[in-house]
Amino acid sequence: MANSSATVTLGPELQRAVDQLVRDVAGDVVMIVEEISNDLAEGARDEWYRNVRRRSGESGESNDYRMQLSGTSVRGIVYNGATRNLPRREKFNGAPGSTTKVYRETAYGYFVRRPGPFSRIFKGLNAEEYSQIMSYWQANGALPKGYIARAMQDTKGRKRPIGVSKETANPLHADGKNLWKVLVLDRKKPAIDARLDDLDKAMQRSADRFSK
Repeated sequence: MANSSATVTLGPELQRAVDQLVRDVAGDVVMIVEEISNDLAEGARDEWYRNVRRRSGESGESNDYRMQLSGTSVRGIVYNGATRNLPRREKFNGAPGSTTKVYRETAYGYFVRRPGPFSRIFKGLNAEEYSQIMSYWQANGALPKGYIARAMQDTKGRKRPIGVSKETANPLHADGKNLWKVLVLDRKKPAIDARLDDLDKAMQRSADRFSK
């Protein structure tokens, strides 16, 4: 809390006391806001990997929420806590027009996008497909268009394609939209609207308790 002449910082014990006071007076409101926040975070976790391929699993599992209580507000904050050191361009020694690449811890979950409509992936081959591709390679000295190999030499130094994959349409192809916006931001207003009647009644009960 601050004004032009003084600043007061709430320590952890005082903050806990404020939180408990808010819960005592407005517990019903806190519960509903917490339920909305949890539903948004949980829904995003559940549907994250129906939209994108799983890799580390961090970007989807890091969807969560926290409550922020004060004497004048009850806030549920849905957030993504996945971080990674990613490259950025920053000014080099303040020189105009001069930049350098640095790595900064970045909350990357907010930037995950669904694949675009023309997204392609490379898929491994089964035994029959691999046999056909090897026959083609032996006859032509190259792989057919749309196939790639992880390496063109085995561990014994023999020239042959290793780890062959076939290019195919991504089964998760979509519209390329930002996943955080689709699964959290776009759902926030409908989720709140669906509980407006409950919130109104809860706030009225809190007002009645406060006035006693």
